[in-house]
Amino acid sequence: MLFMSYFIKLIMCLMLFSIASVYSNKKPKHNTCSPEESCLPHFECKAVTNLTSKGFLTQDERAYLRTKFCKRINYLDHFCCDTESDQNSSLDSRLSSHLPSVPKCGIYFQDKITLGENTFIDEYPWYALIQYLKPDNEIEHRCGGSLINKRFVLTAAHCYRRIPKKWKLSKVRLGEWDQRTNPDCQTIENEVICNNDHLEVPVVEVIVHPEYYSLGAAQYNDIALLKLQQDVEYTAWIKPICLPLDSRIRTTDFTSHNLEVAGFGLTETGYASPVKKRVYLDGVAQAQCQRSYRTIGVRIFDNQICFGGMDGKDSCNGDSGSPLMKFGKFPHSKFSHYMQVGLVSFGPKNCGTDNFPGVYVRLADYMDWIIDNSQLN
Repeated sequence: MLFMSYFIKLIMCLMLFSIASVYSNKKPKHNTCSPEESCLPHFECKAVTNLTSKGFLTQDERAYLRTKFCKRINYLDHFCCDTESDQNSSLDSRLSSHLPSVPKCGIYFQDKITLGENTFIDEYPWYALIQYLKPDNEIEHRCGGSLINKRFVLTAAHCYRRIPKKWKLSKVRLGEWDQRTNPDCQTIENEVICNNDHLEVPVVEVIVHPEYYSLGAAQYNDIALLKLQQDVEYTAWIKPICLPLDSRIRTTDFTSHNLEVAGFGLTETGYASPVKKRVYLDGVAQAQCQRSYRTIGVRIFDNQICFGGMDGKDSCNGDSGSPLMKFGKFPHSKFSHYMQVGLVSFGPKNCGTDNFPGVYVRLADYMDWIIDNSQLN
């Protein structure tokens, strides 16, 4: 007991020393907190305790604490703390316990140059092809999805509920780039780069959102999780994507952004692409999207977002369940990375119809459900 008491006191001294050492013996500047922040004791601010508990601070971390320092009362340092973020700390901790965070998800280390619709062999390593077994034992890939941790793939509910009666959703294929070859190779600047063999993993359970329903072509709460038979090993070709963890991301209106969709769906030729493709799509204001779909008797709700609606640019048949992604820097991350903010749900009968955007599930509204149903144990 005496040793334990001494150990606890030692840890507390180290934490206080870490905070005090931020200022390098200079009188700290008192900063004014923003309207979204409160000036709280350091032990009540999760962002501060996460840093000081490490015992050693980098120069960037020290600089961050200096900008957040707001006052000192009776030798107790106070910091500007995002109160909304702390209110969501329980959600964040639940998420981080079994869903990866940067730099373990969404990272792409190549220069962010593009090949237009074509992709590099190592792009979107979280992309999953969903495999169906037909009555004649033929295999068909009809939908896409995204790997979110070692055991779960995120996709659209209609990729399970609205398939032909005798089809069976059997496996997911990961690490695929060109369906005609295995392994795949690509020549980039006179260098031949080859990936590993793709990985096919059986699906043991399909978890459909309990409030999923469809009205004609329209889909609502169109989200599902595929539980894999075993854990997936991450490689250069198979990695998970990040999900909208931070409360500030979950409240962002991405319709003002240009986002990306990847997939193997129908191209302008009318045939599915054997090679993974991408399309860049602009967001469409919710009111405008609702007006467009109202003309054909379809309602668009706030848990749906709309992108595309330009002639010839859209996700298409075969892309259902595929991720809608944003590349950039996000709160609490030093790295630019991919964040999945939506997934392909439905759209006009003819893909890429002018003034009729594609409709996507807004992931931020389903984070609690995803967290509760993607536990690794």
